Amino acid sequence: MVKVKAVRGELANEGAGIIPVAKWLAKIKQRSDVGCRLCKRAQEQSGASLSTEKLLEDTYGHINSAFCNGMATTVTAASHFIWRCLYASMQAAQTPAFKLRFVTSDKESGMNTLWQEKEFEQICRRKSLTGKAIEIEKSMSVKEHERKRNDLDPTMFYKHLFWNRRPDGIVINKNRRTL
Repeated sequence: MVKVKAVRGELANEGAGIIPVAKWLAKIKQRSDVGCRLCKRAQEQSGASLSTEKLLEDTYGHINSAFCNGMATTVTAASHFIWRCLYASMQAAQTPAFKLRFVTSDKESGMNTLWQEKEFEQICRRKSLTGKAIEIEKSMSVKEHERKRNDLDPTMFYKHLFWNRRPDGIVINKNRRTL
């Protein structure tokens, strides 16, 4: 059953005109390594020392993420474009009852930077938000390399994790005083 799904996926990719990735090419023995060609090219262009062991696997998920050094700028620009279109649609559709202000439509800002504005502090106090955020952060999975920092002081770890987040967007509803 798994092989049928894999074959269907590859046929769909072929039908869509999508190039085969290194992981698949290595599987069918058409390529010896599974390292990402785009990351390798980006390393070469930046003048960094080439290390094929440190290259991430060339998969569709990797290429379509900002973790691919060769595609990071493009993927990030596409994400920002989509968010700007979404913001513009929401602003165009809003009624006078909703006085929305889109805070992060043109730039990325961390939660810590956002809460330095008085408007945010008036809607929700930093201290009460921190308490609730720590509860939510504890329920989320933590990456293995972050786990070591978690063991030292879990409360401070989750607090810093939340306040260093960079949300895709925040909207303030001035009339209802909500975020």
